[in-house]
Amino acid sequence: MEIEESIQDGLNHVRMLVDTIGKRPTGFAGERRAAQYLCEQLQSWGLVDVGTEPFAARSWDFEVCRLESGAMEPIEGLPVEFSKSTPPGGLEAELLVYESPDHVRVGEMAGKIVLVYGGMLADEVLLEGKPAGFIQVTDNPKAHQFIYGPKRPLAGKLPMLTLGHDDGVELIKRGVERLVLHIETTIQDVEGLNVVGTLPAAAGGERRINISSHYDSVPASGAAGDNATGAACALEVVHALSRTPLEATVDLVVFSAEEIGLYGSAAYAEAHAEQLAGTEVGIYFDGQGDFLGRHNIHIAGQDGLVELVRDLIGEIDYRANVNQGFTGVDTACLSALGLPNLWFQRGPQLTWHTRDDISEDVSPRAMRESIHAAVQIARHVAAHPGCFPGGLPDNQMKEARDYMAGGAPVW
Repeated sequence: MEIEESIQDGLNHVRMLVDTIGKRPTGFAGERRAAQYLCEQLQSWGLVDVGTEPFAARSWDFEVCRLESGAMEPIEGLPVEFSKSTPPGGLEAELLVYESPDHVRVGEMAGKIVLVYGGMLADEVLLEGKPAGFIQVTDNPKAHQFIYGPKRPLAGKLPMLTLGHDDGVELIKRGVERLVLHIETTIQDVEGLNVVGTLPAAAGGERRINISSHYDSVPASGAAGDNATGAACALEVVHALSRTPLEATVDLVVFSAEEIGLYGSAAYAEAHAEQLAGTEVGIYFDGQGDFLGRHNIHIAGQDGLVELVRDLIGEIDYRANVNQGFTGVDTACLSALGLPNLWFQRGPQLTWHTRDDISEDVSPRAMRESIHAAVQIARHVAAHPGCFPGGLPDNQMKEARDYMAGGAPVW
């Protein structure tokens, strides 16, 4: 695949977001520093109306997540999202192990630290069982930060964490019977910031294209793959488009709060509903840069858009799985307004929501390929009004509106 020389890989943005700024939970200091950096980049490329748009959210961060026993060295876990803190000296209790959620006996859980392999227990089970703490052991070798929304029944009410499979196995091998949990979280109402900017059409026309991503992170790490890479791709698509005149205006939005519920994209969709109604296509990035994996483009739109995308990426030999249907990421908020959209994603993303989601594991070549493909599509749409049928099929519209019916969902 030949990539035009003007296309950058965005790795400098990834390193800034991950290595210099670090974790970026919505409403906290890292998010603020990242928003400032993104605005500075957009202004340097000549975008107009660059700035931030605030919205309300309930967010969280953590500083400590550790368990101790007399039988082995302390183990670092990751809190389940919106976990309650333990008391300052830690929480000590008997360890109760279940090898499957199906094995749980509610009547024996009270006051114990319950470890379950194979999945998160249902809220009602934990509420009825009244354990002192909860540990989820996953198939991932390392601890994975589990998403648990701020409006869920146990948010802020129960100390909860995940362990990787390797550490869970070690606990069993050592015959650990009692544990001390140390979890320190901060949960608060915050003001999140979406970052926006506009690249005006050369002729001042009213046609529009939307480019988007999200830049917030889970607190586990600087979150390279999820989603510094996506933010970097969105930036570099607009950077490339800024170098030549376009016949359509390009609106860029980099959302916050994707990791805690789609508060940022929902707020943007509400504030810009009229503008989005006149937008022809949205291009969104979440998850890029795996060295070994596959490109995917998930399309919410009509068959004609799918055919166009396949033709355009074929021209530049961008090899991707092209899938059609509704998806429940930030693009759901745009789909609910009837905006056809493409989600660029690359897998398998094995380090997402772990401490190992680092910039050293980002492939600049894979980044450039996706950026180039998105630029190819955006340029073609800008130059060819009506090149694909607008809107979404009825079944996709229904899925999107049902998904958004209760407000910003946690996906």
